Amino acid sequence: MSVISIPCPACGQALKIRDRNLLGRKGKCPKCSHSFVLEEPTGAALQLAASGAQGAATAWTPGPGAAFPEAPAQGSSIPQATASIPIAPTAVEPFRRRRKNSRRGWVNALVGLMILGIVGGGGYYMYTTSPPPTKKGSVGKQASKPGTGSSGKPVSEEEQDLAASPTDGKPISLELVPAGARTIVHFRPADLWVADSRGEEFRFCLGPLGEFVDAQIKTLCKRPPADIEELIFAWIPGQRGTPPDMAVVVRLKNDAKKSELLDLVGGQVDESHGHAVYIDGERAGVIANLRTFAFAPATMAADLANSVTQANPQPTGIEALLEKTDRQRHLTILFEPTALLLDGEFMVPTNALPFLTQAMDWFGDDAETVAWSAHLDDDRFFSEISVRNLTTVSTSTLEERLRSRVEALPKELADAFRAMQPREQGRRQIIGRFPAMMKIAAMATQTDRGTRLVRLITPMPDRAAPNLALGSLFAWDESTRTDFNRKPVTPPASTKPTNLPATIAERLQKKIDIDFRRTPLQEAFAFVAEETFVTIDIDGDALKLAGYTQNMPQTFKLDQVPATEALANILKNYDKMCIVVDEAKKMAIVMTYPVAEQKGLKPFPIEIK
Repeated sequence: MSVISIPCPACGQALKIRDRNLLGRKGKCPKCSHSFVLEEPTGAALQLAASGAQGAATAWTPGPGAAFPEAPAQGSSIPQATASIPIAPTAVEPFRRRRKNSRRGWVNALVGLMILGIVGGGGYYMYTTSPPPTKKGSVGKQASKPGTGSSGKPVSEEEQDLAASPTDGKPISLELVPAGARTIVHFRPADLWVADSRGEEFRFCLGPLGEFVDAQIKTLCKRPPADIEELIFAWIPGQRGTPPDMAVVVRLKNDAKKSELLDLVGGQVDESHGHAVYIDGERAGVIANLRTFAFAPATMAADLANSVTQANPQPTGIEALLEKTDRQRHLTILFEPTALLLDGEFMVPTNALPFLTQAMDWFGDDAETVAWSAHLDDDRFFSEISVRNLTTVSTSTLEERLRSRVEALPKELADAFRAMQPREQGRRQIIGRFPAMMKIAAMATQTDRGTRLVRLITPMPDRAAPNLALGSLFAWDESTRTDFNRKPVTPPASTKPTNLPATIAERLQKKIDIDFRRTPLQEAFAFVAEETFVTIDIDGDALKLAGYTQNMPQTFKLDQVPATEALANILKNYDKMCIVVDEAKKMAIVMTYPVAEQKGLKPFPIEIK
């Protein structure tokens, strides 16, 4: 049997082990007695995956009744604002032994959240105003108020260009979490379950996924989400080919009675580990104080007891990014891409495995650890992705690669979405807009780097959060019944009347009805074009230079007015915007007066009332 040599992170002394089953567990340095998680040298994890090591390991699981079934049947629909995401939001039997591929618990909720944060790359920008100006060396880097941070404190010069954080909390603590956690979800249920709040709206737009998470919290934590201030779910990988173990830490908003906590934790008391641990079959529980309790597999009872007074050691990359987190953020997901790939078959449903692989591949072979956090304010939605690079990749190289991936994402989504054929018009419009909105989000994303750290920061309007959720939900649902290998169907061209006026100016005199309700600018022009049979193009670069976007919302209603009056109602809100008509090509171009003058073009005269 080969020997694995693992250096101590404190003194460098090599700790040699012969049993791979010990990887991911806690070890002690023979020289300095430092305790740390036994991790195979970088790059060996994938070799271990290829080796297919087998073995039986006892694992603790949320239970059998909550797995996603496979993709929905053809023809399923999304009623109103919800989608037919195949989730069974029924109660589960917690803490049952897990069989391979038998069930996936509420972990599937993680997939939905990752759709929002990782593949979303920062946001779905349905109701945005103008994007921030772009600076060289960043993706849409925006200057905030000089000299101050989110709390009004002075900040360093390199921090002044970054959007201020909406929160100023301490880092997330993994107290009561067993050693070796490689995927962590931290969120604040009490904030997100407030009636008539942004959080409630966000959860509603998640449709069945939001209901599913609600049911799982109540079942696993035995308390309603509104009573829980902070909640941590952590997954600790076991031997290759076996499901990861799961731990739960619950921090209540208010003190509970000791008798209530004892009822919640249950089981027989075991004080052999220095702190009372309550064993209930395969589950172990501890009570840290009148607000905090935790569960983990019974095999980790010693780790639970030790973690009451001192946090257990975690993988180096996880601990490094933990220091950069903020426990006041509404949601944080922290993970090692390699660990998620290795345990993907247990972490997501079969029909989501390709997505998980693509999401992890998006970070490439450059990322050791990733953290995504999101926060909903009354006036904005804030998203931040932090990536810790491998030692073989410089932070500047990683920043460049991530920036290029962000910029390429809208086109990649557009190419993939062409294969989708949503039946309902509302869903078709939302999914169709998604790539364009992602372009705006990419423009708004700022990059920053530090020592072994690259950050992608995307501040967005408050409406981005529910629209991000709804758009992701619809796109995910449609993707489950889309054959992406089939050539997209080209819709039939509209039948043009044979007696159209000869000139663009005459065609724009056609009387039309307008009822725009926060309709994006590009769709407003597209509607006028369709009604008048005039090709209207938008010079996006010209608009961008003037601080305009193709997504600026239009809201007005007109009955039987010339199309020129509809165009005038749009242009009157933007003093630099104009329309140039090319009669030879039978088309109109939306641009700005400065660009038209630079190109020697004459703006089309439209009376603005």
